[in-house]
Amino acid sequence: MHSPVSVVTIVKSRTEKLCRLIEQLESCNPLPDELVIVWMCSPSTLSLAKSEKFNIVHKFVANGALPIARARNRGLQEAKSNLLAYLNVDAIVDKNFIAKGLNAWCPGSVVFTKVTFVPESQWVLPHDTLCQIKSQELPDEDNNEIPSRQQEDDHGKFSDDSICSTVFFISKTDFKKTGGFDEGYDGFGLNDEDFFTNCRSLGFSLNQIELQTFAPERPNYRCPINHLLDFVRNAERYHAKWGVNPCINVLNAYAEAGYINEDFETAGIHVLQLPKREKTSSENEVSSQEHDTALIKQSA
Repeated sequence: MHSPVSVVTIVKSRTEKLCRLIEQLESCNPLPDELVIVWMCSPSTLSLAKSEKFNIVHKFVANGALPIARARNRGLQEAKSNLLAYLNVDAIVDKNFIAKGLNAWCPGSVVFTKVTFVPESQWVLPHDTLCQIKSQELPDEDNNEIPSRQQEDDHGKFSDDSICSTVFFISKTDFKKTGGFDEGYDGFGLNDEDFFTNCRSLGFSLNQIELQTFAPERPNYRCPINHLLDFVRNAERYHAKWGVNPCINVLNAYAEAGYINEDFETAGIHVLQLPKREKTSSENEVSSQEHDTALIKQSA
């Protein structure tokens, strides 16, 4: 049985995860009405993938590459159903997530699931197995699970809003009201926070359902030093739009590390230094050779 839901995902190079996602959707009850895949780069061998259980619609870039926000907007805008379910391509979902999302959704709402990160070694396991593993683990203060939230307490909160987009339901009508994901954000960070802040500003309710979704662990997402400049630039855009700084936990981590000023909340964000890039093994080898050469010259 098919549901009146269009599932949308975007993909660049993680094609093995796309294959896993399609397999999961084929096991869902009910099935989606369609899967819309937006390719952020040139077509590959999977760009014409089909399913015997539902229609797969492929959207391609004409030239160049699609940024994340533009790719999401294209998929969500061009899906045919009024109820849209956006999924990250690497999400591991419950086979009943469509049914539960349908039951929980109402006009003027965004419905999302709990999300727990797991190591890549566990990501290959079935959803039911992951649930059993997590149920046997002792509670951990830093297990990356997104707890239930109160709307008034989570404005622009990085560790929550960036994860809401792993799996969320929204109507096409409501998505149009948001204007879509802001394509002015460039590079890493804060596009999700901006989108869900926009949803709240429009009076939409954000409702978490009691359903577990798993995703691969994201190294350094609490302090993404390799994306410092992108994050700071996007934080400035967010502040200009909403009048508050986003993701205070991340900005505080940057300040404590000395990358930005500690008084950023009152004086604005200023980059004080850039993180040192770790050398690759080949670069370390070259440095070692240069050091040895210098020692030979000195001894001579």
